[in-house]
Amino acid sequence: MGVRKRGKGWLVTVEMGRDPTTGRRRRTYLTAPTRREAEREEAKLRHEAATGLDLEPTKISLAEYLKRWLDTRRSNLAPSTYRRYGDLLRHQVLPHIGTIPLSKLRPLHVQQLYARLQEIGRADGKGGISPRTLLHVHRLLSEALGQAVRWQIIPRNVCQAVEAPQARRAEMRTLSLEETRGLLEAAKAEDTAHGDAVILALHTGLRLGELLGLRWDDLDLELGRMTVRRTLQYLPGEGIAYREPKTGRSRRTIPLGATALEALRRVRRRQLEERLALGPGYCDSGVVFADALGRPLPPYRVSQRFPALVKRLGLAPLRFHDLRHTHASLLLARGVHPKIVSERLGHASIAITLDTYSHVLPNLQEEAARDLDAWLSNTTEALQG
Repeated sequence: MGVRKRGKGWLVTVEMGRDPTTGRRRRTYLTAPTRREAEREEAKLRHEAATGLDLEPTKISLAEYLKRWLDTRRSNLAPSTYRRYGDLLRHQVLPHIGTIPLSKLRPLHVQQLYARLQEIGRADGKGGISPRTLLHVHRLLSEALGQAVRWQIIPRNVCQAVEAPQARRAEMRTLSLEETRGLLEAAKAEDTAHGDAVILALHTGLRLGELLGLRWDDLDLELGRMTVRRTLQYLPGEGIAYREPKTGRSRRTIPLGATALEALRRVRRRQLEERLALGPGYCDSGVVFADALGRPLPPYRVSQRFPALVKRLGLAPLRFHDLRHTHASLLLARGVHPKIVSERLGHASIAITLDTYSHVLPNLQEEAARDLDAWLSNTTEALQG
C-alpha cells in the first residue's frame, strides 16, 4: 500500500475498504509521472475511502460536497449548531447554487447568491433575510470551501474573492440600576423557579443554557460558589441535551453573593416541597432549575415567560440574554476590572469583553480622568502646605 517507484513513473495503491455487496476487499491502483503527483493522488484516494466522497470536483455538485462536508463536522459541533448549519445551507444556499459543479463555482455565483437573498421577500414587504443571517451564510460557505482547498479538491476558495456582507451588531439592551433593582424585587415576589432564574442571571451573568444546566452538585452553598460544567440545549423533535461549555474559559467557578445564595436556598426548599407532595411521581433530575415534576426546564419556556414579567414592570422589551449584558455593564460601571468581568462571563479572552462592552468604557475613562485629577490636585496642595 502507498507510493512506490515503478519503471519511469510512480505507482499508487490504496485500500478502499470492502465491497458492500460482495464483502471483498477493494484496492485502487493508478500511476503518476512524479512522486509529488503520486502522493497527491494517494491523499485524495485515502480521503475518499475515509469519507465516501469522490474528490473529483467535476463529478460532484456543490450540494453534494456541502452535505458530505457537514457530515464530517458533525462530531465536533453542538447539536444545535449542526442543525443551524444544515438549515442555513438547505434554505439559503442549495436552492440557488447547489446544482453547480464544485469545479465550476465562481465568485460571481456567490456574489449573485447574496444579492438574490437580499431581494427575496422584499416584494411582499418582509425585506429579505437579515444582514446578520447573510453574514452567517457567507462565513459558513467560506469555511466549507476553505476545507475543500485544504483537501486539495479545488485550487482556491472563491468566497475570498467575494465582498463579504456587512452586518451591524445588534443594539445591546441593558437595564439601569433602578430598573435592575425593580426587576429583582418582582422576580423574588413571583416565588417561582422562573423568577429565581432571573435573580441568578442578574447576579452571575450566566448564559441561559449554563443556568439551566446547573446541578446541585455544581454548587457549594457553604463556601458561596458555583461551577459551570455544562450547558443545556433544547432541540425541537429531540428534546433536551447537555453539552460541554462554549469554550475552555466558559468552564469556570463563580463566587456568589448573599442574594444569589438566598435565591438558591429558596429553590431548594421549593423542590423538596414538590418532591414530598408528588412522592414516587417526582422525577429527581438533579438540576437546580426544574419544573413542578422535577424535570429540567427547557430554555424556550423560560424565554417565553420572561417578557410577561418585563411587561408588568412597564419596561421596554428585553430578552433574557440581556440580563447577562446588564450584569457585565453594571460591574464595569462600578469600576470592576474588565479581566474580572471577563472571567465571570466565561469569555474566551478579555478582548471579547472589551469589544462587547465598549459602550461602557468611555464613561469609565472620563471618571478615571476626573478621579486622577482630583487625587493629584489634593496631593499637590498637601505637598505645598
